[in-house]
Amino acid sequence: MSDGTKDDAIAIVGMAGRFPGAPSTAELWQLLVEGREAVREFSADELRAAGVPAERAATANYVTRGAALEDSDLFDAAFFGVTQRDAKLMDPQHRIFLTCAWEALEDAGTPPGPDYGPIGVFAGSSLSSYLLANVLRSSEYADAALTYPVLLGNDKDFLATRVSYKLDLRGPSMSVQTACSSSLTAVQLACAALARGEIDAALAGGVSITFPQTSGYAHQEGGILSRDGHCRPFDAAASGTVKGNGCGVVVLKRLQDALDEGDRIYAVVRGIAVNNDGSDKIGFTAPGTAGQQAVVRAAVAASGIDPADIGYVEAHGTGTAVGDPLEVTSLAAAHAAVGGPAPGCLIGSVKANLGHLDAAAGVTGLIKAALTLFHQTVPPQINHTRPNMHVAWDKLPYTVATQPVRYTGDPLKAAAVSAFGLGGTNAHCVLSAPPAGAEPAAPEPGAPYPVVISARDTDALRRLARALSDRITNGPDVPELSDLAYTLFAGRSRLAVRHGFTASTLEQVRAELAALIAGGEPRDTPLSWHGPARRKVTLPGHPLDPQRHWIDPDAPHEVRPPAQAAGPAREQAAADARTVLDRVLAIVSNRLDAPDLSAEDDFYDLGGDSLLAVEVVTALADEFALELDFDVFSALRTPAQMAGWLHDALSGTEDPQRGVITFREGQARALHLVHPAGGTNFVYAGLVDHSRSAVPLRALSFPAQDPPGTLRELAALYLERVRREQPTGPYRLGGYSFGGNVALEMALQLQAAGEEVETLVLLDSYPPETYVGRQLDDEEFADAFPLLLDAVGDSALDVDVLRDKGFFRIWKHNYDLLKGHYPDRAFQGDIVLLRAEEAGGTLDLDTALRMNLVDKSLWQAHVTGTVTEAKVRGDHFSMFEPGERITTLAAAFDAAVAPFDAADAAGDR
Repeated sequence: MSDGTKDDAIAIVGMAGRFPGAPSTAELWQLLVEGREAVREFSADELRAAGVPAERAATANYVTRGAALEDSDLFDAAFFGVTQRDAKLMDPQHRIFLTCAWEALEDAGTPPGPDYGPIGVFAGSSLSSYLLANVLRSSEYADAALTYPVLLGNDKDFLATRVSYKLDLRGPSMSVQTACSSSLTAVQLACAALARGEIDAALAGGVSITFPQTSGYAHQEGGILSRDGHCRPFDAAASGTVKGNGCGVVVLKRLQDALDEGDRIYAVVRGIAVNNDGSDKIGFTAPGTAGQQAVVRAAVAASGIDPADIGYVEAHGTGTAVGDPLEVTSLAAAHAAVGGPAPGCLIGSVKANLGHLDAAAGVTGLIKAALTLFHQTVPPQINHTRPNMHVAWDKLPYTVATQPVRYTGDPLKAAAVSAFGLGGTNAHCVLSAPPAGAEPAAPEPGAPYPVVISARDTDALRRLARALSDRITNGPDVPELSDLAYTLFAGRSRLAVRHGFTASTLEQVRAELAALIAGGEPRDTPLSWHGPARRKVTLPGHPLDPQRHWIDPDAPHEVRPPAQAAGPAREQAAADARTVLDRVLAIVSNRLDAPDLSAEDDFYDLGGDSLLAVEVVTALADEFALELDFDVFSALRTPAQMAGWLHDALSGTEDPQRGVITFREGQARALHLVHPAGGTNFVYAGLVDHSRSAVPLRALSFPAQDPPGTLRELAALYLERVRREQPTGPYRLGGYSFGGNVALEMALQLQAAGEEVETLVLLDSYPPETYVGRQLDDEEFADAFPLLLDAVGDSALDVDVLRDKGFFRIWKHNYDLLKGHYPDRAFQGDIVLLRAEEAGGTLDLDTALRMNLVDKSLWQAHVTGTVTEAKVRGDHFSMFEPGERITTLAAAFDAAVAPFDAADAAGDR
């Protein structure tokens, strides 16, 4: 905005919120003027419920305080047309913001919908900790992670657009993310859209709720969190901030429109600016004095007001050792440059009362400043005893008021609000007190006015009538009939059940409401408004019926102890070993077209590959009526080895290592590799042939009979197999493609059980974000299957045969596991990623399988250590092809496992 003229100014005409200790903006104001602190001590039961062990809570540096938002699990799903399932899956941040958006429009007397005109939504939120702490850690929903119902309910992208959809708002709808300054930045974007004439009203704000809310935190000297669990802005004892939880929303209109429509105006945004520090500071998370000064000067310049009128500043005020002194001195320098502020300008920060509300902090400060101007009272600054000695207060124009300051003579003309985001996005807003406006003409005595109330059902209508009757009977400022009628007629949505009548006195209104409350039937009487607009007044909103919608996380996952394998008992008589070998030779020689094949010839040396192996395995399974895992064949390179395995299986000989294939023997700790999505381990055979490492290699075989239904369960099954062989760590894990994702989950489960896991070795595995979105059904997957076969090197194979023999079924099963999984924590260690350097022919396949082509560097988000990438030749499939590609891959693999070799050589086994 370029100046402070009436046409350019933006009015705050409505507000709503949820805050610690204050479930509405009216109750927030009471908390502030009474000087109460919502930050509190958490009980032992609350800490235990949040998963904090008693011994941890008892440590000297652990702070068991915070500002929890009560009833954050409640939501009126029926009112907003949300199903029970979607309500449970939806982040409470989204649910509460939607509710506050509705309430703010009611407070503004602005009914949502296209009849009013385009209304925009600009909003910010914090990371969905509900997704991480609850949804993904529940057995019911964990493996539906990042499917669309979960994404739509939890991703920041859908915070604003859900409000627009549910309330039928047609203006621009934007999620705004600038960390702690998000919600004030959202206000700036809303003001700009209004000034350009794009919209007629705007909802702007933010929400931040972190779960579990009652977990406390570990204090670190020099960090941003308070040592004693109190936020003390500008105080000598300040040691940091405290995490708060809350939501705030304001409704904005062009000032002239608000005056024309009779809106109640809390304050007027005269100027607002946003900038970024850039690199002019000591670090990315550090505040920047030049950026803060510049944004204050820009906002004051845009406001067009006299800077000497600014009598109160709602500071960012986090109570940190570095932040507060820098903020106050930057503010003073900016004001000095423009000729302000007012003598004795007061300064404060709501974070002392509520804690730091992160994405909702800026709008909460704006609400406080607007109410300060509206009520002409500056609330007391709590937790302030002695001024911060690092600030030269005697040389600065600011005073921290520790008692309420009420303006009864000269008014408080203007106030300002700051919000500075981690990462450098600064926002500053200059407000003026609400204008007196033109008084509407006095209502004609005895003139009838239309009175209309509506609700979603009859019970809600009667509850609304009861609240309205109380408002016009017992309220301290009973409205005039004309204002009451106008607010109800012009400022409320017409819901399904309506009651309308005309009244000439408030007594008639009370009588009509009393009859309805007593059981009278609603009358949907057609009514219309005649005459000019009146003043909108504060009235009760639609009574909501919030219910608990919640997903409780499971107890921490426990890895089952090693168990003895119980091999399948077969009643089938033993077969003659020679006969078995003859039958194997016939099948293999036929597939290789090698009539002179001997029992000791190597299948792969004679030209066999993974797809030809599928045919051989299928033929052997048919010939001997056995369930034969595809990847068992990977370690059975000669007809003699194949026949020996089949003879043992037919004889009922128990295999103590069932499900684990040995590729390279050795006495050291083995590296266990997980198969790719096709369920076979053929690819590892060629890799081992060219590897020069001495690390023992095992591969885990896919369970063709009754495979687990989730990736977590599959990982737990594979861990049982690994721990039969190796009961204790450190463990070595890895895998190709799908196998890498399973290996990561195995590692997480081992670490949860207190076991050590060494560096994970991933062969071109895709990060979990790749699989976000809806999965394919069987028919859609069948359509993509030929592309899959073409990508692995042979599109001539009979798709129907492969489907019948289980190859299709296994691949689809494992694809579904990936689409329904997301890690619930980060791996405490490092990853080595052998990354194919070519996209090759996989792009069409990735699209067909609904995979997101994200960069593999996103693996870094899933580890606390480092991700080391080594590029290998070829694409995701051709990297295993004979020749230079498999040689390059083997060399990279050897480099990745070299630390294992070194440890083994040193005797650290």
